[in-house]
Amino acid sequence: MPRSAFFSKEAIAAAGLEIIRKQGIEALTARALSKQLGCSLSPIFTVFEDMDEIHAAVRQAAAALFSDYVKDIYDYQPAFKEYGMRLIRFAKQEQNIFQLFLERGNSLLDNAPEMALKCLDEIKEAYQLADEQVRTLYRQLWAFTCGIAVLATQSPEDYPEELISGMISTQLISTLSFLKSGREP
Repeated sequence: MPRSAFFSKEAIAAAGLEIIRKQGIEALTARALSKQLGCSLSPIFTVFEDMDEIHAAVRQAAAALFSDYVKDIYDYQPAFKEYGMRLIRFAKQEQNIFQLFLERGNSLLDNAPEMALKCLDEIKEAYQLADEQVRTLYRQLWAFTCGIAVLATQSPEDYPEELISGMISTQLISTLSFLKSGREP
């Protein structure tokens, strides 16, 4: 008869996320997890096959945390700017968790393009942009915003909210002006 699990997958993932939050990605080991949970390795590996599965569950918990962080962006105008502001704010506040977003092949921000494109629908209508122009606007603003987020994790004091807000607005206006000029990117 298989042993019953003492901890749920969600509880183990939450403990892993807390380790990363406090100590960084490299600190998430089986031993650190067992210490965080106050148990031996056995209950952890009753629930999970291996550390790869644990890392996947922790990434999923991080994605859920971020999704919750940005869930009400549609209440703001423009929603895309609010999304960018929150991404940067999250990066500054949760630097170690944000590092998960930057791992190669990671899908933590898989819902980002979907959310961002929904936000850009309001810009598309307001400025009468073609679909390709909206995609170009998205790529420009997404790269710009992610770049600020990375820089802001390195020196948060150099990127206060007012500066970030102005930078995103300037990038949006600049990109819109370029697109409306009819030139090709």
